[in-house]
Amino acid sequence: MPDNNSVQNAPAPGAVGPQAAGSAPIIITLAGKSALVTGGSRGIGRAIAVKFAQAGANVAIIYKNSDAEAESAVKEMESFGVRALKIKCDAACSAPAKAAVAEAIDKFGALDILVNNVAFTQNIPFLALESDSWEKAVSVNINSIYNFTHPALHHMKDRRSGRILNIGSICGVRPIAAVPVHYAATKGAVNAFTFTLAREVARYNILVNSIAPGLIETDFAAGLPEVRMKDFEKFCPLARPGKPSEIANLALFMVSDLNTYMTGETVIISGGL
Repeated sequence: MPDNNSVQNAPAPGAVGPQAAGSAPIIITLAGKSALVTGGSRGIGRAIAVKFAQAGANVAIIYKNSDAEAESAVKEMESFGVRALKIKCDAACSAPAKAAVAEAIDKFGALDILVNNVAFTQNIPFLALESDSWEKAVSVNINSIYNFTHPALHHMKDRRSGRILNIGSICGVRPIAAVPVHYAATKGAVNAFTFTLAREVARYNILVNSIAPGLIETDFAAGLPEVRMKDFEKFCPLARPGKPSEIANLALFMVSDLNTYMTGETVIISGGL
C-alpha cells in the first residue's frame, strides 16, 4: 500500500495527468469536447487522436487509404468510453473535406478541436523533383489545411470557441540538413498560416497554434538510410528520434482549457536540434 507521500499514477476517467496523494490533482481533460484529426489512422495523427480520446474527447479521424489501421484506431479510442468516427476522404480535395467536417459535427453535435496533421513528402533533391511531386506536396501539406479549417472555423466562430492545431516541422522554422525542399517550403507555409490566422480569429475566442516536430518515429523516419539516422543521432542532443506519443502529450495541453493565452505560436519539439 502506498504511503501518503507516494504519487498516484492512475488518472480519473476522462483525464490525463498525475496526482500526488493529499494534493489537488493536475488534470488535463477534454471531457465533453469533440475533435477532428486529419491523417489520424497512423503515426503522429493516430497518437494525438488516441491521446484526446484517453482525455475524454469524442474523436473523428480522417484517412485516405489505410482501412485496417483506421478501424484499429477507432477501436482503441472507443476503449476509453468515448465516441469515435473514421471518415475516408482525400484531405487535399475541398468538397470531401467540407463534407467530413459536417459529418463530424452531425455525429458529435459540435466540433471544438481541429488538428491539421496530414502530410506528404518524398526524399528527393530539388533538382530531381518533378512538378507533380511539388504540386502534391502543396496540395496535401497546405491545401488540406484550408480545406478543413475553413468549414471548421465557420462553426467555431458561431460558437465563439475553438482550438486549431497545425502539425508543421522543425524544417519549416530553421534549416535542417538533407530535408527535401518541397517539404520544408510547405511546412514553412504552415507556420505563416498559423500566426496570421490566429490574429484574425482571436476575437472569436479561437486559438490557433502549431507544433514543429523534429524527426519522429513514423513511416518517414523508418525509410531513412541508416547513415542518415546515425548522423541525426550524432547531432541531436537527446540522440534519438521522438515518439509520436511525445508529440501527442504536447498537443493535448495546447488544445485543452489549460491553454488560455497562447495563440499564433509554433512550438518546436525536436530533442534539442
